[in-house]
Amino acid sequence: MRVVAVLLVGLLICAPMVSACETEAANALLGKFPSPTGISPDKDDSLRETARLAGIGHETARHMLWRVLMGETFTELEIALEIDRSMEDNGSNAEWKSFDTIVASAENGAIPHGDPENNGAGPKIVEVGDVVVVDLGARVNDWVSDVTRTYIVGPTTNETIIDVYMAVYDAQNLTFPVIEAGTPAWIPDDIARTHIEEQGYGEFFIHSLGHGFGVCVHEPPLLSSGTDDPLFGLSYNEQPLAVWDAVTVEPGIYLDGWFGVRIEDDFLVNQEGHEFLTADLPRDLDWFMIEKDDYEALEWHTENGDDEDEDGMSEILPAPLSGLESIMLLTLIAAALGRSRDELAEIKKE
Repeated sequence: MRVVAVLLVGLLICAPMVSACETEAANALLGKFPSPTGISPDKDDSLRETARLAGIGHETARHMLWRVLMGETFTELEIALEIDRSMEDNGSNAEWKSFDTIVASAENGAIPHGDPENNGAGPKIVEVGDVVVVDLGARVNDWVSDVTRTYIVGPTTNETIIDVYMAVYDAQNLTFPVIEAGTPAWIPDDIARTHIEEQGYGEFFIHSLGHGFGVCVHEPPLLSSGTDDPLFGLSYNEQPLAVWDAVTVEPGIYLDGWFGVRIEDDFLVNQEGHEFLTADLPRDLDWFMIEKDDYEALEWHTENGDDEDEDGMSEILPAPLSGLESIMLLTLIAAALGRSRDELAEIKKE
């Protein structure tokens, strides 16, 4: 038992530095897993909370991109740091992150994990018209989430961009009914890959459909149609999904030098099928396209601590007039009033 304990401690120490790790087997040997229901209650509750925090992160990301649309300037890294702050302020572990937040805009989005020289979010300025892949996760009680959304800064009628987004969106939807215990891990990948191939983008879906997650962001099982996946650091296996698995479903299409699209959601496999942890976070075409009327500018002032009047509205008023400005204004008003009286007198004479 001492050996097992030492191995588990070593695992947790190394977890932030490795791309994939075994966790559930070690918990089972220590008698902590599985619970009578087949799922660890602490794990599940923690994962639900990490999914909620990931939603906050994406709300922040989308609002930051809206600010770009409204004329502000941010780099990928600046947006990533603001995302991290929003999740950490709400309870995500700041000392042991799930992984480095990825904000990959335009051609960087065609690289699945973003700017390779800057951990996925670098000095590139995000611009109006960019398609932006945002991949983030929170950590609560040692457990992580891993959630991706793709956005475009401003509406678009570009047929390729819309077609790619909908191919990914529909491919993901097709897999949901088979995310359940007993399904061979390669089947969801095969379903999504077949659809993307039918849409003409098969060669651009360059990684497996998804992976397990838990204490590490990449864990078995690998949702693959028959190959290892170096991107996730996982090896192909033919084991079926089990009731204790937490898995991602994340099809993607990447057009080199232009843009990429990935949509990633988190699931708990259970005895009834699955629990869709990130179901409340939108992922449709309306959420993808950021438009000017999506947010009120006034809301941003309030959220950032600007003064509020008695009715709770932000005071977005001109600065007070100086003494000289007040005198000049009063003189102009008086002159205008005097002119009006003179004109009225002339009218009466006529």
